[in-house]
Amino acid sequence: MDIMFDHIVHFTKNPEEAKTAFQLIGFHAINGGKHLSWGTYNCLNYFTGLRYIEWIGFTDFDKAKTSDNVLIQQIVADSHKGEGFSQLAFRTDDIDAVIAHIQAKGLKPIGPFSGSRKREDGKVLSWSMLFIKDEQDDTCRYPFFIQWGEPEEVRTKEMAPLMQHRIGIPSLSYIGMNVSNLDESLQKYCRLFDVPRQSVTESSDEFGTYSELVIGNIAVRFYEAKSLAISIDSALINRPFLCGITGMPENKVIHIKNGIYHFSV
Repeated sequence: MDIMFDHIVHFTKNPEEAKTAFQLIGFHAINGGKHLSWGTYNCLNYFTGLRYIEWIGFTDFDKAKTSDNVLIQQIVADSHKGEGFSQLAFRTDDIDAVIAHIQAKGLKPIGPFSGSRKREDGKVLSWSMLFIKDEQDDTCRYPFFIQWGEPEEVRTKEMAPLMQHRIGIPSLSYIGMNVSNLDESLQKYCRLFDVPRQSVTESSDEFGTYSELVIGNIAVRFYEAKSLAISIDSALINRPFLCGITGMPENKVIHIKNGIYHFSV
């Protein structure tokens, strides 16, 4: 399965405030657009490799509640618990091959679902999203997969200015997951992504002890909730809680909308 990390989804009641917080740090964060059929909208911050943070909020909560899109259903459920990171997305240029891979693992794909939004310059962006039916409640969520409507080389050229920031060209380098069951969560991801368990590395940092695996050019760190060295909102269990960004002018940890952003040089 040929995939790359695409973006992390951060639910917030006010995406503009998260965008402004990043702008004040020196990032070129932007308004995204409205997803009219889902009742949501977003703001974005791009990094090298077309990776980005998506801050998503509601324009029409009643419409969002009736969406059949799994991501929107998850965000609606998350909204009852509060703000914070919700999901990870991995990019593919062959969503049919990903469907076949998921089925070969004995898992059930859901979708693909079509999506689109109009940018502020009037251009309409389109994509397809694919999810996995999750039978486990006590492990981290499966990520979802996305295929964009334009070739990657076209998107890279068009988005190049958005990946350059006043503070340089930082990189979104790792995601931290807060999990209730470390072994089962690792097994879940290793199985899906064909990562040998022996390639998982163990380490620790200021947030706690973690197990790390590299998936689609990004590191995913699994922190068991009971071993975290910091206090985390219990609502963020089995979800991302931490976004690591390297290539920054200084080391710093900031909290934005119940999400932790770890900046390092």
